[in-house]
Amino acid sequence: MRSRLAAASLALAVATGLLAVPLTAGPASAAPARCAAYGDVVRETSAGGVLAGRTPLLVASYNIAGYNASAGTMPRWESRADRIVDKIMRCAPDVIGLQEASEAWMQRRPAGSRNHAQYEHVVDLMNARTAGAPYRVTNTNRKQCPTTGPNPAVWNGTWKGQRAPWRACTTSPSASSSDNRTVYDSRVLEVVRHGSRALSSATSTKRTLDWTVFRVRATGRQFVFANTHLDARYRGRAITTSASNSFRRKQAAQVLATVKQLRAGTPAAVLVGDMNSNGRTRSTTAVDDFTRAGLFDLLGTDRRKYKSKSARWRGSCKSVGVTSSLTNTRKWRVPLHVKRRINVSYNSSNAVSGKGPGSAKNTCMYRDKKLKRPRGSTPGAYYRQQGTRIDYVLAAGFRGRGWETVVDANLRKARYRVTPPSDHNMVAATLAF
Repeated sequence: MRSRLAAASLALAVATGLLAVPLTAGPASAAPARCAAYGDVVRETSAGGVLAGRTPLLVASYNIAGYNASAGTMPRWESRADRIVDKIMRCAPDVIGLQEASEAWMQRRPAGSRNHAQYEHVVDLMNARTAGAPYRVTNTNRKQCPTTGPNPAVWNGTWKGQRAPWRACTTSPSASSSDNRTVYDSRVLEVVRHGSRALSSATSTKRTLDWTVFRVRATGRQFVFANTHLDARYRGRAITTSASNSFRRKQAAQVLATVKQLRAGTPAAVLVGDMNSNGRTRSTTAVDDFTRAGLFDLLGTDRRKYKSKSARWRGSCKSVGVTSSLTNTRKWRVPLHVKRRINVSYNSSNAVSGKGPGSAKNTCMYRDKKLKRPRGSTPGAYYRQQGTRIDYVLAAGFRGRGWETVVDANLRKARYRVTPPSDHNMVAATLAF
């Protein structure tokens, strides 16, 4: 704890004067709220705890829906940016992988204001809510950093005369991680090295693996953090088709090849992202390939086979159960590796195709097939009901302790209390490292 406070003080001294961002945001706080399970991990890793000597680490993944995404169904970014950051700062992760965080200049900005990209706007808002402005993005390479023309960059590494290294915009299409960006708390972590790998793409969108080797400031231990977004559709075919699934497995093989190289020197690893792979399908998915390669799905994916040959998917609404070992107990059964689960009954993808955020219903939250009878009115009533996911946190070399699907829940009605600001829900895992 003393090391963490010392790091926070150092970061505050370094960051003073860097940013005075005139943004709409809540007041800065030196101690933001954390995910519900974080306090448990702090106690467990403190002196006398069952995991004494380890460091609590909070990681997250969030597809925030691109700046120009889903016209007609997704509210404009300007109307939901603060709410996106509300979700992020509800957990205040040490590191978060963002997907669909556009690298293009935002066009709808106030007259005379500086240019910035969607992912930079997120970091600005996070810093505006946190004393010392500690949040940084690992990769500042972009496809294009124009200095002339109708929409030129108005800064490049500095802002109002102050040095802000994470703001540097470097033109490098090959090094750009496109709309996958990793944001971290510089009080807790420091970057050892980072890079990006281009993946095969089934659309005009550049698919990448954004990777970073981090060092934990308090202990000096290192780990790999990788962030990606696999294609939903292959050449226009539905997400559930074998062609789309096979293409995602091809992308997964490319991800694994890079992660394997990185883990040669740093065995501990976290892989997050929108994998577009549902655990309740009969086919072997990209996530199955990840888990077979030794990356464990912290929330678990129920892959028990139904006896009926007509069953369209494996598994059930009920979670498999908790295990302390990092091995699969039997074929097609991937046990949970976290004991504290918050709002896991909500799906990670919350929208029906062609409709707005929050439009999808999770059948696991209802007793009947007509979606008319919710299972209960308390979190306990949903404890063993686990929604489907296409957004994952997979890890190796850590102890998983808690999971939160970050939503404004209305468990009594099995709906959302407030419409989500993206068509995906943020997922967060609390680890001991």
